[in-house]
Amino acid sequence: MTAAIFGLVGVIVGGVINGAVTAVLQRRTEGSDRRSAARLVRSELVRFRSLALVAARHSPEHLPQLHQTTPVIWESYRAVLARALTNEDWVLVARAYAHLDALAAVLVFEHDGALVEWRSREAQRLLADMIEPVEQAAIALAQPAGFPSDHFDDAPALPEFPEQGAVAG
Repeated sequence: MTAAIFGLVGVIVGGVINGAVTAVLQRRTEGSDRRSAARLVRSELVRFRSLALVAARHSPEHLPQLHQTTPVIWESYRAVLARALTNEDWVLVARAYAHLDALAAVLVFEHDGALVEWRSREAQRLLADMIEPVEQAAIALAQPAGFPSDHFDDAPALPEFPEQGAVAG
């Protein structure tokens, strides 16, 4: 009888330990998934910000990067960010991608890579209009991405985006 009690206690203690370890590992994995999703989506937003800034000086048909405006990373990680972000941050990120969707609807290139004049003008207007929403979304993703939040508190009017690369135009 004593052996049975010790066996039962051992099974219960083992189950509790196993459950606790599993919960800790799951939380770590979810946190890592949230951080990587925020980093990747932020990186995609910063790329579009760079294109929008360059488009102020160059016509959209001279930016071959605009031929591919499908937000692949956003589409892949949207569900993860929907669970991870606050309502306010989610609205900022979704708003930035709504601007990008509007741009993609206008960027219908001809076979020779040119844009009809009205599409080119509208694309430049949309690119100029999306800079601020994209910057706000990138800043909203800074903390979930693991960047220190105090880095952006004292930021100048245009925050630095370390992952921004050069966009040739």
